[in-house]
Amino acid sequence: MKICFCLHNHQPVGNFDHVMDSAYKDCYLPMMETLENHHGVSSGIHISGTLLEWFALNHPEYIERTGELCRRGRMELLTSGRYEPILTIFRRFDIVQQIKDYSDCLAQISGRKPEGLWLTERVWEPQLPSILSEADVSWAVVDDIHLKRAGVSGMDLFRPCITEDSGTILRLLGSNRELRYRIPFSPVESVMEKLREMHDSGASMVFYGDDGEKFGVWPGTRKLCYEDLWLDRFFSEVESADWLDFSLPSEAARTEAAGPFYIPASSYTEMGEWTLHGRQRDEFDELREQLGTQVRSGAVDVFLSGGFWRNFLSVYPESKELQGRILSAEALVRESENKEALHHFWRSQCNCAFWHGVFGGIYLPHLREAVWKELHRAERDALNTIHGYPLIKTVDINADGYDEIVIVSETQSLLIHPDYGLTVSEMTFLHTGGEPVPLGHVLSRQLEEYHKSLPGTGPSGEAKTIHDGMASKQEGLAGKVSIDRWRRMCFSDIAMPSSMNLNSWKRSDRGITHFQKPALSSSMSIRDSTVYFSGEFVEGKLRIKKRMTAELKMPMIKTSSEYSIDPFDRVGMEICLNLMTGESPDRYYMVDSGGRHLMSYAGEFHGKLIEVLDCWRKVKTVIEVNCEADVWITPLDSVNRSESGYESVHQGTAFYISGNADDKGFLNLEIGLRMEALNDS
Repeated sequence: MKICFCLHNHQPVGNFDHVMDSAYKDCYLPMMETLENHHGVSSGIHISGTLLEWFALNHPEYIERTGELCRRGRMELLTSGRYEPILTIFRRFDIVQQIKDYSDCLAQISGRKPEGLWLTERVWEPQLPSILSEADVSWAVVDDIHLKRAGVSGMDLFRPCITEDSGTILRLLGSNRELRYRIPFSPVESVMEKLREMHDSGASMVFYGDDGEKFGVWPGTRKLCYEDLWLDRFFSEVESADWLDFSLPSEAARTEAAGPFYIPASSYTEMGEWTLHGRQRDEFDELREQLGTQVRSGAVDVFLSGGFWRNFLSVYPESKELQGRILSAEALVRESENKEALHHFWRSQCNCAFWHGVFGGIYLPHLREAVWKELHRAERDALNTIHGYPLIKTVDINADGYDEIVIVSETQSLLIHPDYGLTVSEMTFLHTGGEPVPLGHVLSRQLEEYHKSLPGTGPSGEAKTIHDGMASKQEGLAGKVSIDRWRRMCFSDIAMPSSMNLNSWKRSDRGITHFQKPALSSSMSIRDSTVYFSGEFVEGKLRIKKRMTAELKMPMIKTSSEYSIDPFDRVGMEICLNLMTGESPDRYYMVDSGGRHLMSYAGEFHGKLIEVLDCWRKVKTVIEVNCEADVWITPLDSVNRSESGYESVHQGTAFYISGNADDKGFLNLEIGLRMEALNDS
């Protein structure tokens, strides 16, 4: 029997350098050394473009060693979208081009163009065969659950399967679930017994494809794989077995295939669960538990597949907004014909910041910042090439039926929602000749399924799959879960009864009214170097007339709201900023030039001037009010999980600038916000 051993090595765009370096020392390097030492082992490997570029800068010898194994016929490289995009959420032409581009890059390392593709997060949609055919891909990796959902069974699961779209054929290699869950977490003897069982049942080939990080990065696996020599012993056992041989994936893909079969839109089992939220997830879990006691083992996963990956774009509006902004920028990038702009554009598509499961994904601010910065770099390079400043575009970014306004000047990038309360969700300071500083990508906090059963702390060095039970990395997380009833953005109008206080707002209590709603009427005009907006918003008997201006020659926004509410009730605007952390002393705010407060500090103030300083990214945000106002401030911290456990993560800081209406229920509030560069002093 042939065994195909295939690894997927990936690090997200924007991951910390020390994390990458640790993964190299604990995982990628010792795996390479182990492969080199076992001359009877052949393997497939997929290295994402992000990680490959990091190797090129930091460990070029790793790439040389990879190329040498390829030239000896002991390793082959798999292609993909260059920086790990979810292939089906971006335009066909773009995906085809970047796969071809990455295949050409990999051919320079291995000496031959890849035939096979590692499917990002195994997110499958039925149109992929024709897309991949255009990109010169003849086979792709999926999980065996994909094949089972298409009706594949028996020995057909142990050979390539054919699918097609519009008459275009694609071969699929299905990664065996039993092996994925045993390797490297079960004893070597147990894995070999399972392989022998497969052999004796008549299987001629078994395919194993999984994350390379399981061999050193996942908790406890560095010790297991390399100090306890699990991987070395496994390879030795396979080499010495006269009934078992290693095979390159492309060799397996060329063998006699079954099919055709037609796979429904799906991903791996856990991903289907993670895409479900709220009552839908509760019902899924209940149904799964009921069926688990009534049907044969494994049938539940086949017929109860959970949600669809694109649901993440519905669950997290920040995810859909990012995808929409990327799509809106493509025409500009292609018009410029600037290759650097194109590669920044592709980097912005890296999937990790779009979703959330076990992995932190969208909840990790540094990953969100990284892809937003790549998008801004792409637009900057393109606009400089075609002399296209300022860019003002009307487009339905989030596919909600209402147009948004994208403004990109030489000093700021804004995404304005005229029909969503005349709010601003993306606000980025564009340094002259420097790095973009995204300040507005605050993530609103949602109820996640795991919030219902947060565990206590409990450090463990035991090697286990990340799908097993996790411990909390901090005490008391269950009491820190907060859910936002409105989206945390900039210039959101918020009203509440006079009886409510700072804690009511922090908790987003029922009874608080937000105006993130369609406008009764709205308008936009451009005069000289200013874009003017106006809108009227009504909620019950509450009414707001709002105006906003965005400057095209300086990073400045001004707003003016005329409120008509119940007498003496509180009303004002909320501005949410993300400085990436709440605890660092180089990021702080001051009210009326008073004392410095960390971004994690919640408090009540009274004043006209708020200064928010980010000395790390060299930007200062100044918020000025036309009158003395109450200033309430709270950090926005989420409780979420990552592969290392449950943790609290700072998502931004909210500033609520408000006052009480007069005895007739009127209040006027004018707020200006400007961003400026900080010098090193």
